[in-house]
Order: sequence, then C-alpha cells, then structure tokens
Amino acid sequence: MYKYPTWKYILVLLVLSYAVIYSLPNFYNTYPSIQVNTFDKKEVDSLNLKQLSEDNKISNIGIDGNNLFFNSIDDQLNAYNKLIKLPSYQFTLSNYNHIPKWLSTINANPVSLGLDLKGGVHFLLQIDSDNVKKSRFTQLENNLRNFFIDNGIRYNTFFTDTDSVTFKLNKDSIDPEVLAILNENFSDYQITTLKSESGMDISATLSQKSFQNDIKASMKKNLAILRSRVNELGVSQPIIQQQGKNRIIVQLPGLQDSTRAKTILGSTATLEFRLTRGSPDDWSQSEAIGTNTISESLLYRHKNGSPVLLSRDVIASGKDIEGANSGFDGQTNQPAVFVNLSAYGASNMLDTTSKNIGNRMAVVFVEQDKNQVINIATIREAFSKRFQITGLDLQEAKDLAILLRSGSLSAPMTIVEERTVGPSLGSENIISGRDSMLLGMMLVILFMFIYYKKFGVIANIALIFNILIITATLALFQATLTLSGIAGIVLTVGMAVDANVLIYERIREEILNGNSPNASIISGYNKAFSTISDANITTLIAAIALLTIGTGVVKGFAVTLVIGILSSMFTAIVGTRALVSFIYENKNNKGLSI
Repeated sequence: MYKYPTWKYILVLLVLSYAVIYSLPNFYNTYPSIQVNTFDKKEVDSLNLKQLSEDNKISNIGIDGNNLFFNSIDDQLNAYNKLIKLPSYQFTLSNYNHIPKWLSTINANPVSLGLDLKGGVHFLLQIDSDNVKKSRFTQLENNLRNFFIDNGIRYNTFFTDTDSVTFKLNKDSIDPEVLAILNENFSDYQITTLKSESGMDISATLSQKSFQNDIKASMKKNLAILRSRVNELGVSQPIIQQQGKNRIIVQLPGLQDSTRAKTILGSTATLEFRLTRGSPDDWSQSEAIGTNTISESLLYRHKNGSPVLLSRDVIASGKDIEGANSGFDGQTNQPAVFVNLSAYGASNMLDTTSKNIGNRMAVVFVEQDKNQVINIATIREAFSKRFQITGLDLQEAKDLAILLRSGSLSAPMTIVEERTVGPSLGSENIISGRDSMLLGMMLVILFMFIYYKKFGVIANIALIFNILIITATLALFQATLTLSGIAGIVLTVGMAVDANVLIYERIREEILNGNSPNASIISGYNKAFSTISDANITTLIAAIALLTIGTGVVKGFAVTLVIGILSSMFTAIVGTRALVSFIYENKNNKGLSI
C-alpha cells in the first residue's frame, strides 16, 4: 500500500511556515518617513525630533527613535525640503513599518518597492571613454618626456593622434639597450621606431586591451564614489549597478529633486589651494592685455567674474582632503565648509601659511575644463590640518562637502537617460498592478473551481501559497519589486495552475481507463512529472537568460518569473500532492471530485 513520505509533509509545512512568516510584514502599515542623524554620529532621540519638527512646523503623524513618519509621500517630501536646509543634520528618505520586533529580529521586512511604484529619479550614466583615453595619453606624454630627458635623448617635437603619441628625435638611431628599457618600462604600449627625414620617430600606441582595463578600473572607482555620493543625498535603498561595459544605472526611490541629484552624481569636482600673485591692479591689467604681468602665475576668474592671478604651485588639492562637513562660521554665522587635510597636505599647508602670513590664498573649484575661484582670504595665522572655506551659500556648502567627502570621479560621466516618477503615479501603478493580479487570480480560481471541483479548490489553495512564497522570497532577499515584476507575478498566476491541469487530466484519463481512485492519483502525478519538469525547466532557462543579460524592466520581470517558476513547481508537484494524499490516501474512495 502506497504511503506518502512523512518528510515531504514536514517539508511542505516548513515552506508554508516560511511563506506566511516572511509575508506577514507586508500586511502591516508602512508610512513614508525621514531618518534623522548627525554628521558627528551623536544620538538623535524622540525629544530632539519633537523640538525639531515644532521649530520647523513639520506636520508628521508620529516619532519613533530617530524617525519622523507621515501620512503621505507628499507630506514626507514637503518636510524633507524644509529640513534639508538645516546644517549639522543628515536626513534620509525612508519608510517606517509598524511590525513586531520578533519579525525584525529574523530579518522579516516588507518587500522593497522599485522606482515605478514608489516614485523617484532614474539616471543612466555613461563613462566618457574619450576623456579616459585623453588622460592616458597626457600621462604617457609626460612619462615619455621624462624618460627621454633622463636618458639624454633629444627630441624636436611630439604630437598625439587618436591612438598614439609620436616623438621626433634629433638623431636617426637609438641605443638598443635604451630601446629595450623603453619597451620594458612602457609594456602597456606598442613601441615602434621609424626613420624620417629629420631623424627618427618613436611612437607609443595604446593597446585595446590596456584601454579596456582603464575603462574597467575607472568604472570600478566611479561605482564606489557614486555609492558614497548617493548615501549623502539622503535616499534609502538606492539602486546603483553597472550596465554593460561603460554604463551605470542609478535609481533614487523617493527623491524628486533631479537637478541637485544630477549635479552631485555627474560632478568630477575637486579643489585646489593656491597663493595669489600680484595686486588687483595687476589682475585687471593682465586681463586687459591678454597676458600675465606677473611671472610664474596663471590667470583665473572669480565666481563673480573678476580676474585673479594665482601661483602655478598647488599647496593642496582634492586628493589631500580626508574629510569635509558643512556648517556655519562661528564668528560671522555664514555658511562654511570645514575641511580636514591628510598628513602630507597638512604639512604643505602649514609650511606655506607660516611663510605667507598677511598674504592671500585662493580656493579654486576644478571641474573638468572649468576652473573657478570660489574664495580668496588673507592668511591671518599659520594653520595646517583643519580649516574652513567661506563665500558660499548654504546649499553650495552642503553640496561641496558631499563632493569632497566622496572624492572626484575617476573619469567624467554623462547622463544619457533621465526619468522622474512622481509619488502619485507610483501609487497609481501599485493600484493598477494589484488590481490586475487580483483579477487574474479570481478568474483562474473561478475556472479551476468550476472545471475541477474539489481538486480545483486544492489547486487554488496551492496558487495562494505560491503568491505567498514569491512575496516571502522577495522580502527575505530584499529584491526590488517593480511594475514589470508585478507583470511577472501575474504571468506566474496563470502558469502556476498549468502543472495542476496536466496532473488532473492525467488522473481523469486513468479513471476512464478503469483504475481505482488512489491508483489514478499516484499514476497521474508520476506520469505528469516529466512533462511538467520539461516545460518549467525550458521556461526557467529563458527566465535566467533574461535575469543575467537583461536590465531595468526586463530584469524586474525576470526576477519574479524565476521565483514564480520555482515556487509553482514546488506547490504543484509537492504541495498539492501532499494535500491530495492527506485527503484521499488509504481511504475507500469510490470516486474523485475531479
């Protein structure tokens, strides 16, 4: 006599328990919230937040720890726009969940919603490959020039084209040993020599493999810097991922200020600190005649448009900055950026300021080809590691502090795609997605009940648990649910009962062939197994291909489709089998309600 294995009953119960427990957080209320922290990591308690909300007339509905939570996303964004102007605090758009602590301890959280459901900003950034190549050739020019000088090799001139750097030498030959050292030192390049009328040309060509390695290295560094910058923007659960070889996707759920986000994400900005040269009269005269009147100086422009001559020597730059915070000057109460230098930068700064008390120092904002003086101040006393920059408004100070903390991008990136989804549109997408899923479920449930009777009810129970398993898995791994992901779930709803249809039709055939009810059940499940496996595995292969290669909406669809296929196979083959065996096994069944 056949007996369904006990361990399979236990497995079904464990999976169902997991599905119910990890789906539970989605049934509790979730409110838009703002997390409040301080830059110096001091604790923010409910009393601080109560005073903060009263002082700024924030209409929140509750406070819990360092969270202000609100009735709607509109209230959350209005409060965020007021609070973001305050210094000394860091504000993060987030969600507050009224879930029991025991669920939080086992990492049971609500499903994360994607941009198209929650609202926010989407950017697709592409690395500037031409700039990477240009930087590489600039470095190559300097290195080759130094090599020739060190080895006593004279050259007339050099030039750069799209793929190589060529130096024209005075003589028509080069020592073979020197040439061997040249090839060894510049192994990333293909070195070629060619005799010309004036002597000999030496060309260094950048290999495609080396260039691709540069792109990979720049992408890796830019990803790390973008993650740091996004953390400063105040967005919880952002999505930052590489797409292809030279693109990065950045999604900021909840954020609506796309202009500021673009400025922060795409900026390659850094700072330089230089001494001024000459007097304001010298600056005006240099601008008038079009050449510098002071030796060893460069002509810059202040952000107000006026000219200024600065020393060629850089005291410290962005690479020497270890930390930066925005705040207010203690004496003038003007917005300021407080900068911390590294040991090397601090040593240079101390040495320079000690020798130049009474002179002026300028702060230059450098971004790609843009150089702008943002502040000129008289050195009153020597300083080194920590100092402040003034002359900015509050938002400029906060944005500059973010850029300095995160560092400069390894290579410039351009925004090739931008989308903003409003919170109201996100809510509409949730409602339409939910309604489509419920409608599909109801139609499938009605069909299965009418056509397969009691066995249809069993299939419907499995379908409901299938949805719970998908939800629980998305919540457990904090996979992001998008509108296309809901489409994947809707498709899974229809596919989930396919296996049951195959099984039930097999059982009907066995009954028509004169087999007993119990034998028909066993035979139906056994004979349908290979067909179900083949159909689902082929679909699973296609879904995994979409998951691996696809991006954006395609990937969101593939995530839920993969989870749905695996869970539907389990519920159809193992789950319904356990339930059918529990109802009909070892009983004197005269017929089946199928």
